[in-house]
Amino acid sequence: MVVFELSMFRFWKRPSNPKGGPGDIEVGLAAAGGYSNDDVAVPHLPEDLGGGSVPEAESGDLEAGLVTTDLPSSWRRGTLKRVSRALAFYRVISDMLRRNTTSDDQSLVQHDDDDQEAEQSANEPSTSGGFGIGLDELVQLVKDGGSLEALNRYNGVHGLTTLLKTDLKSGIDPCVDEIQHRRNTFGSNTYPSRKGKRFWCFLWRACKLSHFLVIFLAQVILSLLRVNTKGIFDGWYVEACIILAILLYIIVRAIIEYKQSRQFEILRKEKRNVHLEVIRSGRRFLVSNYDIVVGDIVPLKNGGQVPADGVLFVANSLIVDEQEITGSDEYVQKDLQRNPFLLSGSKLIDGIGTMLVTSVGMNTAWGFKMEIPQETDEEKPFQGYLKWLAISASWSFVLFASVACSVRLGRYFSGWTKKSDGTPMFIYGITTADEATEFVITSLSFGIATIVVAVPFGLSIAVRLNLAKTTRKMMTDKLLVQSLSAFERMGSVTTILCHQTGILTLNQMSVVDVWAGGMRMQDMDNVSQLPPFLKELIIEGIAQNTNGSVVFETGVTEPELYGSPTEQAILSFGNKLGMKFNHARSASLVRHTIPFSPKKKYGGVALQIGAHAHAHWKGSAKTILSSCERYMDGANNPRGIDDEKRKFFEGTIEEMCNKGLRCAALAYQPCELESLPTTIKEPRNLVLLAIIGIKDPCRPGTRDAIQLCNSGSVKVCMVMDYDVLTAQAIAIECGILTDASGRNIRTGAQFRELTDPQREQIAGDILVFAQSSPDDNLLLVQALKKRGHIVAATGMGIHDPKTLREAHVSLAMGVGGTAAAKENSDIIILDDNFATIVKCIIWSRSLYTNVQRSILFRLTVSVSALAICVVEVVVYDAFPLNVVQFLWLNLVIDILGALALAYRPSSGHHLMGKPPVGIRDPLITKAMWSKLIIQVIYLVLSLVLINSEKLLKLKHGHTGNAEKVMNTFVFNSLVFCLVFNEFEIRSVDQTFKQILRENMFLVTITSTIISQIIVIELAGFLSSSTRLDLKKWVTTSLLGLLSQVANRYPYPVNQYYRN
Repeated sequence: MVVFELSMFRFWKRPSNPKGGPGDIEVGLAAAGGYSNDDVAVPHLPEDLGGGSVPEAESGDLEAGLVTTDLPSSWRRGTLKRVSRALAFYRVISDMLRRNTTSDDQSLVQHDDDDQEAEQSANEPSTSGGFGIGLDELVQLVKDGGSLEALNRYNGVHGLTTLLKTDLKSGIDPCVDEIQHRRNTFGSNTYPSRKGKRFWCFLWRACKLSHFLVIFLAQVILSLLRVNTKGIFDGWYVEACIILAILLYIIVRAIIEYKQSRQFEILRKEKRNVHLEVIRSGRRFLVSNYDIVVGDIVPLKNGGQVPADGVLFVANSLIVDEQEITGSDEYVQKDLQRNPFLLSGSKLIDGIGTMLVTSVGMNTAWGFKMEIPQETDEEKPFQGYLKWLAISASWSFVLFASVACSVRLGRYFSGWTKKSDGTPMFIYGITTADEATEFVITSLSFGIATIVVAVPFGLSIAVRLNLAKTTRKMMTDKLLVQSLSAFERMGSVTTILCHQTGILTLNQMSVVDVWAGGMRMQDMDNVSQLPPFLKELIIEGIAQNTNGSVVFETGVTEPELYGSPTEQAILSFGNKLGMKFNHARSASLVRHTIPFSPKKKYGGVALQIGAHAHAHWKGSAKTILSSCERYMDGANNPRGIDDEKRKFFEGTIEEMCNKGLRCAALAYQPCELESLPTTIKEPRNLVLLAIIGIKDPCRPGTRDAIQLCNSGSVKVCMVMDYDVLTAQAIAIECGILTDASGRNIRTGAQFRELTDPQREQIAGDILVFAQSSPDDNLLLVQALKKRGHIVAATGMGIHDPKTLREAHVSLAMGVGGTAAAKENSDIIILDDNFATIVKCIIWSRSLYTNVQRSILFRLTVSVSALAICVVEVVVYDAFPLNVVQFLWLNLVIDILGALALAYRPSSGHHLMGKPPVGIRDPLITKAMWSKLIIQVIYLVLSLVLINSEKLLKLKHGHTGNAEKVMNTFVFNSLVFCLVFNEFEIRSVDQTFKQILRENMFLVTITSTIISQIIVIELAGFLSSSTRLDLKKWVTTSLLGLLSQVANRYPYPVNQYYRN
């Protein structure tokens, strides 16, 4: 192989191919010792053509390809020109290569026209769209960890930018046509979701319920017997109604589960929609990760997630977690020489960088593995309890219904059942088989209908209906529920472990207090009065030692600031000093950078300014001050810091902290260019430039929300990494602390040093957890859980998932939270507002009370109907309710009642007025059982009074219609008792006026009464009922009203039905 090396590039010619064509001329990065024994080295070009020696590049270069950080600036500025010259001398290189090849190679230089056309077509872009590189080549570039050889063939990242028609500084054109063109050519950054289960799957699952199958088969057998004895059209509507009830329940359950599944798919899509910054036309835009396209320039910082496959061209101590993509348990260090490739879905653990997007969507490493998880069939706490309740109640009701049927059949075959003339209905040898069979079928139909209406099959539907309605309404309150189980537990939370920044505060920081040059300034309009040299140093440090940026738009007076809230506050302070951001950054050359470390609480940058050098540092005021030996006074003179001056600075910091300000410091270290370290690790011998106090105001409504939590016996514990004094001041402002005694404040270091029993003893008393790390927060959650607390924990950072997984309920922030926090959370707070967390508690408690009401009402329907029938059969040897009336109670009264109780809006002040219900407390409390028993006793006594005509003076007459009127009266009385029972249940924590303002409740109650009137007065032939006069309607209404009075006494009004 013939090799020619020019500057940092290497040109070589491969041997001729066996088909007679010439060898390819390729270009790549030069590498020392990279020649093989078969290579023929060609001397360097002369100096004027760009040759000559080049300083060796260091591994810490900030930029790949054409620019390195350790090369002299003059050489860097001339690199592009030399590369252009090198490419212009292509023919010269070709001639030199041909002189070193064999005669066989020379004979193959000549081509015919067909060969030339074939070679020309091979060099054209491999895809349509006018780009110089195809989709397949881009995918292979990063696939399986990336290929440096392939990257070198494209002339590094700079070559890729040319092929992709983008720019490393300004990015792509943000116009819609350009974005759509790239999306059409290289694909979109979306992943096809796995199709959810179809409706038929949920329908089939509902059909597989064993109790329904038994009832359905029994009813089919009874129908066949009826057809065999009396014909197909005799009494067909009875069996049809029972079958219709079962089918209706199956369909309703399938619809609710299907809609719930679709709702979770929408919520998951919303969760995956993460917004991040991209650089387009030199500006930073906040776009959805779905809008990322190939060629985009994406700044990266710790805590985020890589949105697509790409190649780094700026990297500072960048460490990523690729476990989900590659399966590796170890973090990976990314650099520009050995491993510049980034895989979509990787989590950024530490450092900063900037990447060029090369593949998106299903063409990425994440896309190959992408599988959208479906909602599992995990049994929720409510559903588990209701399943046990339904099974227990079912066996009890089946037992009582069987007893009632057995007693009736026994009385019939023993001759105790009489006709209207007093003769026995069954006489052995005289009663025909058809008559006996008809009586048996009627009794069994009654038993099956009793089971259908009595067994609380609808309890699970009531819970699902409440859950679906509640989670749908919660979206309007900026709450995204990912785990229904955790949401149900939220109402039982006793402690909220809450981060301060961005949740209790607005996360809109600004510099409000500054010490610099011997002056204390709290009016930021006066900071421009600082001495020129000191001001120049501060501006230099602010502009270079930052991950943010300042963009001035044409015609706009105020610049746009980008970066974290803290970075924006400091950049805004620099603007008030007169900083010209772009000019300040171009005035010096960055030689080395140490990204800000949350653990060390500082970050630095080494700059070359002409023949001099500066190392600027920024971080926690106390940390930076401890490394300072001098400070800059008002006369631009560095002065030594003695003990008295150090105490003054410490007092200034303490005073700022007592105001709730976050204190930072700016310092620098002057040094000679020759002694500028290539790697700076920690600050030392610094000159203090400024101490700045940053204010993050408390969110409006936070104090009221915390007071609401306190009234509901929910403790709020604020966790933060700030100084103790700052944490205490913020806690007092938010209402977490009432005084500055400090007895409820602990630091992470203090808590960490305690033993496990000691932690458990004091964990419940901690209200402010200052200077804490994620590991300290995890220890606190574990200690609280051991003490019996139900803990909800918030999470925002990349290191918070452990704490989130440990808590009973995990809350991630939708705006400031990282992808890792969201993936490990149960509920996402979309607006990062603490008041929204309180709304989540209210919604959960509201769900709890609504489910309790639904259970109480459903059991009242079941037990009342069963009690009336059993008593009537055993005592009076008659059926007061027929099958159709039973089904009417099940289909209309029960369904409308569930709607009336399920759609109750939440009322925070009522629900947060009592302590949380224990997570293991039963849903049906002693008070609920008592109310249920009282209701049943009242109905049984009413039945006795109805059958005693002398007491109520209900003259049925002596016609054959008397028994029908009696049964209709019983049926109507039961319905009105249940209607007024709904009022009683709703009025537990509401006044009558509040109930009348709820439209849904009034609509369902009105619909129930109107439907009942239609059934009695117009459709009596279906329900075997007769019309009632006005007096009987008034009497049944009064019986219902009295049932509410009976239920209320002697229990007081209370928000919860408690034990």
